Amino acid sequence: MIKIERPPAPAFLSDKKRKWHKETQLAIEHYTAAVPGAKAFKFDHYGDPLVKDELKKVFAKCAYCESHYRHVSDGDIEHFRPKGKVNEKNPQTPGYYWLANDWDNLLLSCMHCNQSRRHLLYKEDELKSRGKLDQFPLADESKRVSRHDMSPDAFEEEEKVRLLINPCKENPEEHFSYDDTEGVIQGVSEMGKASIDVYVLHRHELVSERKQRFSQVLFQIERVKREYNRLDVDQTEEQKNIFRFELDQLLVYTNADEPYAGMARFFIRRFLSQSGIL
Repeated sequence: MIKIERPPAPAFLSDKKRKWHKETQLAIEHYTAAVPGAKAFKFDHYGDPLVKDELKKVFAKCAYCESHYRHVSDGDIEHFRPKGKVNEKNPQTPGYYWLANDWDNLLLSCMHCNQSRRHLLYKEDELKSRGKLDQFPLADESKRVSRHDMSPDAFEEEEKVRLLINPCKENPEEHFSYDDTEGVIQGVSEMGKASIDVYVLHRHELVSERKQRFSQVLFQIERVKREYNRLDVDQTEEQKNIFRFELDQLLVYTNADEPYAGMARFFIRRFLSQSGIL
């Protein structure tokens, strides 16, 4: 997971005359008048192609696991704070219904991170249903914002105890490290650990894909080492150009649109620091 710069909301989402704002107002009216056990409000407009097209401009890959998915899927519009219900609430009450069409609450992810699906985890041998879906854990449940009319201060207090990483707010790279043998992601903070669990970042297929990229990064690191060492005895412009080419090839893996750039940055940053190259 890497930091993602989110642009301002598209004008149509904040326009009070458009269907997104009107639907949000209807949801607020529905839940304001609802009695316990009332039917959930049905949201239709967050999935509009206009919204998804704007999200595609921001999220070139899954916001959580960094997998490319567009060659097999159109991606899932994911509500960071769940719109319908929240698993951790007890007793159950409506989710963050007023944020269903809120630009800052919408991300684009793969189905495996967003939905509850059966997965086999790394070093486990039993399939279990896992995935974010309606999860939104807090370190202190008493800070949960439960209504649309709670104060901005209440929301800020909830933010302080939020356990899931929002890649558009935090820098995820501060919360993860990676295993030296297979590139398996590891949490180095409570947010990191909770995010690995909820987004299912240890699912077997994902670990295998990340390991392949890990091997490619290590291979290119060795090529950079080789050409860097050759510079000790060959300071010709030709050798300098060869070295620069191999280094540039390595740095490609750190580009924001590359899969598993967070993992690549972790190992490449460490290599460059220890070698003194940069």
